[in-house]
Amino acid sequence: MLQLNCRKCKELPITFSRSRNLPSPVNVEGSTIIPVSKVKLLGVTINSTLTWNDHIEEIVKKASRKQYFLVQLKRAKVPAREIVAYYCACIRSAIDYACPVFHYSLPKYLQEDLERIQKRALACIYPGRRYEDALSLAGLASIHDHHESLSKSLFRSIVSDSKNKLHALLPQRNNNAKYYFRKRRTFNIPTAKTKRYAQSFIMHSSKLYDDI
Repeated sequence: MLQLNCRKCKELPITFSRSRNLPSPVNVEGSTIIPVSKVKLLGVTINSTLTWNDHIEEIVKKASRKQYFLVQLKRAKVPAREIVAYYCACIRSAIDYACPVFHYSLPKYLQEDLERIQKRALACIYPGRRYEDALSLAGLASIHDHHESLSKSLFRSIVSDSKNKLHALLPQRNNNAKYYFRKRRTFNIPTAKTKRYAQSFIMHSSKLYDDI
């Protein structure tokens, strides 16, 4: 009995076919729902091929617009530790948003795009310093390591809290006591037929859980 407002609805056809033969647009009571190639859902950009290129592009654009303020703060001779605080609050927070959703699925070149944002920021705050030295001075981790930590922390909270909304998505626990291995897995990981599924947050985190 859901009533659709066609003026506010959009259709996102998801297909992995190279031919890109899409079905005809959906019509509801004579009104056509506009098909789109990407859509933003709760701040996360999802495209028709379920890749993260469009979302990372949005993050890079948003972060680049705020880089200008780092330059202005540096010119105003604001202490470096305060500029770092601004960077973490206003720029890195945009990079971190919903990172567990896409962290394990990012190819290397998209990870480098995110890392490049932080490299530019620290080059402004600590001019002439190597990236590794600037990270040490700022007390920050690389974007990859930071997102890894956030993803593992979220997964631990899901496992430990049975009331968590995502707890029901966890694989079955390994309760087989017939075999004793040198390293026993906590979860029975289902077979993944696609790389996309294997690198999803729940699947990949379940494999890493014993190492977290």
